Amino acid sequence: MSNLIVWGKPAGRTDGLSETLLAETCRTQADVAKVKAAASRDGWHSFRVVTWNGEAPDFTKAVRV
Repeated sequence: MSNLIVWGKPAGRTDGLSETLLAETCRTQADVAKVKAAASRDGWHSFRVVTWNGEAPDFTKAVRV
């Protein structure tokens, strides 16, 4: 089963470098909604959710030879 990973930006920040990992063990969209709701109360915004199946990424597909 895949994990849903939630990233967000803290209050007052808009740059991509400030994006921070908020949760990495969500299993359902309901889990993601809980994380986003709690983080929003503390000013976090611009959430990004990524699905990860536990495998290392294959970066060779991103490189042209």
